[in-house]
Amino acid sequence: MLDDYEFYQGAVLRRLIVETDYSTSFRPFVREGRMNAFVVNGRIGVYMKHSSKRMSPWRFTFTIEQAADLLDLEHKFPDSFVVFVCGTDGLVTVSFADLHTIVSFEESENAWVSISRPPRNQYEVAGNRGELPNKVARGIGIIPQTLKARIRERLAAV
Repeated sequence: MLDDYEFYQGAVLRRLIVETDYSTSFRPFVREGRMNAFVVNGRIGVYMKHSSKRMSPWRFTFTIEQAADLLDLEHKFPDSFVVFVCGTDGLVTVSFADLHTIVSFEESENAWVSISRPPRNQYEVAGNRGELPNKVARGIGIIPQTLKARIRERLAAV
């Protein structure tokens, strides 16, 4: 039997494959417990959280172990992102830099992120430390953009 998280992770991985216009490779990034993260093309970490709730707002919590996984992923892959799957509504991608502005893993045993989307609007993202100043568009577009930028940098250095 398949677990719900496998369907949600599959949606993220499929979107990454479709939106990246070149060959993409994935490998799991496992520190402890459930596999929540992957490394894309050996360069970019992608951590996934999902909520099966149908409508806004969606709330995501990070246990101490998950926070340790996130920090380990970020340490090994500075270009890392968290993709929040908001039920069937859409995907919200946040860079680790933005995540650190809204979430404190030290101030709370269970850090959290809340995502809401009024009808026909972009997503509002907040955490236990504060909220992002700008709304976030649906999707994972920032990840393929970062992959392309790193490839360009590598080619320019050759």
